[in-house]
Amino acid sequence: MDQIVSMRIFVAVAETGALNGAARALEISPSAVSKHIAALENTLGAQLLTRTTRQVALTEVGASYLQSCRVIIAELDKANSEASTASGSVQGVLHVGAPSGFAHRHVAPHLPIFIEQYPHLSVELQSAENATDMIEAGFDICIRISPHSDHDRLVYTELAPNSRQLVATPEYLAAHGAPQKPADLNQHWLITQIANSSSNYWHFKDGSGVQTIHARGHLMMDSGDAMLRAVLNNGGIAMLPTYMTARHIRAGAVTTILDSLVMEDYPIHAVTLPSRHAIPKIDVFLEFLQSLYSVTPYWDALDGPPSAAALRASL
Repeated sequence: MDQIVSMRIFVAVAETGALNGAARALEISPSAVSKHIAALENTLGAQLLTRTTRQVALTEVGASYLQSCRVIIAELDKANSEASTASGSVQGVLHVGAPSGFAHRHVAPHLPIFIEQYPHLSVELQSAENATDMIEAGFDICIRISPHSDHDRLVYTELAPNSRQLVATPEYLAAHGAPQKPADLNQHWLITQIANSSSNYWHFKDGSGVQTIHARGHLMMDSGDAMLRAVLNNGGIAMLPTYMTARHIRAGAVTTILDSLVMEDYPIHAVTLPSRHAIPKIDVFLEFLQSLYSVTPYWDALDGPPSAAALRASL
């Protein structure tokens, strides 16, 4: 068997923690995964994994070998990437996952431009609220809107800053008054995520540092889009990301509240598996997104006329 292929499969097994997980991620059969691992162990004359009915674990030799495999694969992929990009032959199917609200607004509208630049690529875009879904679903790249994690063995590339703001309609505020301090929110109709969501912890500046409020909504929803619809229909105050609200702020449909006090920053990252990092189709997509969003994302650039990207996203 091809040892490089076997090494890639071994890395996938180590990253997913299961033979079946690696099989799903690589779109091959579990028996093929087992054969490659067995062939690799036979070639090396060493056991790389210990197996149980539910999962696998690295042996001491396996852990050391994993690091070497990652270095070898990364160098090989880098060389392939440079050669493929130079020859203009970036091709294949790119599997992308992103939270639905962001995917619909700020990924899908720009894919025709991307495909025009790379006509030999195809893109499959799916909703994925949790980046760890990529291990099971076989995504090449996922977009994640949360702080960087050091514990999930994924590679993070920051694409853009992102913040959340408190918003309500002018009509709601005219009827109920605008909060002047975070404590005033207790007197208002709030629209929040469902009760067990960490997004319901809202952070504000105060004299001693940061004040955290556990917001309890009169309306509770599991979708940012649903929350936005309720806000637009004068349902109350919600904490929502600017990538969802900016166009409505520009149009005057909603107003921001307590701007100088809200402390809600959740960077937008592209997330890849270590074994898939530096693959040509992923590299060019990362470069495209970073150029598209830039240091000040187009959805936050409210002072001037909308950019071409903002207009595409508004359709």
